[in-house]
Amino acid sequence: MQHGTSGSSTASHRATAASGGSGFRVGRIAGIDVRVDWSVGVVAGLLSWLLATQVLPDTSSGRSDAAYWLASTCATIAFLGALLAHELSHSLVASRRGIRVRGITLWVLGGIATLEGEPRSPDDELVIALAGPATSVAIGATALTTAGVADALGLAELLVATLVWLGTVNVLLAVFNLVPAAPLDGGRVLRALLWRRRGDRTSAAVSATRAGVAFGYVLVGVGFVEVVAGAGIGGVWFVFLGWFLVNSARAEQIDTAVTAALAHLRVADVMTRDPLVVPADASVTELIESFVLRHRCSSFPVVEPDQRVIGLATLARVKSVPFEARSATPVRDCAWPLAEVTTATPDEMLLGVLRRATDDGGRRVLVFDDERLVGIISPSDIARTLQAGRRVEQPTRSRP
Repeated sequence: MQHGTSGSSTASHRATAASGGSGFRVGRIAGIDVRVDWSVGVVAGLLSWLLATQVLPDTSSGRSDAAYWLASTCATIAFLGALLAHELSHSLVASRRGIRVRGITLWVLGGIATLEGEPRSPDDELVIALAGPATSVAIGATALTTAGVADALGLAELLVATLVWLGTVNVLLAVFNLVPAAPLDGGRVLRALLWRRRGDRTSAAVSATRAGVAFGYVLVGVGFVEVVAGAGIGGVWFVFLGWFLVNSARAEQIDTAVTAALAHLRVADVMTRDPLVVPADASVTELIESFVLRHRCSSFPVVEPDQRVIGLATLARVKSVPFEARSATPVRDCAWPLAEVTTATPDEMLLGVLRRATDDGGRRVLVFDDERLVGIISPSDIARTLQAGRRVEQPTRSRP
């Protein structure tokens, strides 16, 4: 389970997985959007098949195929519900600690709770991190207790076996998530404890991500050994999971470095001032020929004749206009409306603005001072700032 600024049954906090914004929306719980990635259908099918054909027949023999499939389907749905509860607990606790929750996405490795912002203290980090595993343990304990009661009452053996599986897998989920390696929940716990001890969140985050890389490689190694030993799909799963953790931990290392580099900057320190604007009534063809091809920009604020900004034209939106319609399509018709573009003022802290920036407008930010457009922030501005910071940090070498 992963949650974080950007969590899952296998990694819980910061969302470094690419599926964080994919999938289709299925509803809202406690004001939080819930999405399901297409990969969940594949996992649900495989899990139901495995339970119906192997796990449940081995623990409760003599039942019909229909009974096994019914039990496996119910168990799979309950398990997905448990994953959602795990992420929802992270999200609710984060929300109570003042962190806005963008949404939850269920995907192939569990779930991701996307949080906008970071915990403000080690205690906040610790409580948010422990919420998920605590929920999984509670669900697991409830299922196992119910299984014990059902067995004592002499209820169907298949029901008992299903509840035992559900309880066991949730407890194992919690235990795995508590391994002290980011991006797992245990990595968040480690980061919180190191943060409290050292008083340095960045240093604590680096240590937790290094532990995540090391643990990921251990899983990859175990997987290769199992594959060689003939374990089949179990070994392949360990390799896949380990590689995912390695990549996620490395992505967090980069994110930590970027956050540290930008932490004290304001919007005015990074923005491109007085950006080139395009008239709203210009055609898409004019935009391409007179702006895109003549300037090193891929996005342009769109203005009315009175210079009022009404939106943002991006290269991606321009490309969506059919070639034959470009000369007759005004830029205003293909631009992002201003209401859907992230805006800021020059004095705002940069990180806060970037965290609320959305994919609308290609993650560009328009900067206004008293309703007057004074700048724009694009990914290239951020990259240029980071590159300049690296050059400043490098010591000047004296020539021999």
